[in-house]
Amino acid sequence: MMMHVLLLPTLLAAASALRPRTVIVTGATGKTGQAVVRELLKDDQTTVRCFVRNETKAKAVLPEHPRVRIGPVDLEDPENVEQRTLDGDADAVIWCATGLASDGSTLIDQISLPTLAKALPKVPRDAPPTCVMLSSAAVTRPGWSSRKQKRFERSYDIPIVRLNPAGILGKKLNAEKKLSRATPAFCVVRPVGLNDDWPRGRPVFSQGDVAVGRSNREDVAAVLVAALDATDARGKTFEMATLQGYAPPSSFDDAFGALAYSPSRRATAATYALVQQLLPGVEQDPTRLEMGRRYEEVDSGAVDRERGAAATDREKAVAAGAAEGMKS
Repeated sequence: MMMHVLLLPTLLAAASALRPRTVIVTGATGKTGQAVVRELLKDDQTTVRCFVRNETKAKAVLPEHPRVRIGPVDLEDPENVEQRTLDGDADAVIWCATGLASDGSTLIDQISLPTLAKALPKVPRDAPPTCVMLSSAAVTRPGWSSRKQKRFERSYDIPIVRLNPAGILGKKLNAEKKLSRATPAFCVVRPVGLNDDWPRGRPVFSQGDVAVGRSNREDVAAVLVAALDATDARGKTFEMATLQGYAPPSSFDDAFGALAYSPSRRATAATYALVQQLLPGVEQDPTRLEMGRRYEEVDSGAVDRERGAAATDREKAVAAGAAEGMKS
């Protein structure tokens, strides 16, 4: 009897992976969203419903495929999101959408992600997550105490935290909290430094929000999709980076299983020491980076910011451009 109980989560995950399912992808026309759609289509049992703002653009960038359904949805309107979710089949969602709502201060994640999560079918406690959110590393760092800032300086004094365009980090964290209150069947993936030029490799998970480095979008997509079939990913939040030069694992099950629901302070300190050794480049000092610049430019001397220095005018302009790009 005990063996049957222990095997139940594994059997549930395997069963969910084999049966036909429909997965909603928000933000499907974005770079990571497109990668998620491609990853989902590798499973011939999965139909993908793409919730998009611009249907014409979606048809131009998304694959023309019998298992891809494209429909316009207003992510600023929770009632529209709920109705569109209930209008068709929906077993799960991968949330890749982001951007400021028309009020200029709220992320669409904060508005409609909880509603969408609640509209999904209820599943048993031992089932995999039904709502997987693409978030971002560093979301907690603007709220760190001065003591924590100093202790984990090489995770705190970095461009995205120093400049925090449109206050996006705190808004993302708020959306994460709303999701966790909306459903227990969630998973939050926080990639570091999404980079279009960084090659694929091995996704490495960590917790405690001290991770720095780079992530390949295709690797991020693979992790987001894998979480939908992993009972051990349910209820967990974690960061990920791509470790270059290593092949991806045949399965993420062990990595998901090793994650904690709430990492301890000691574990966070150990993680910090480890991830600093996995940074790209030779100097491996993220505090010397400027927004929009690369680790290789630190190595060559093209960028040599002093730790603790104020943001340059160029950095401020880059951050302002990023904030403008978040507007709907």
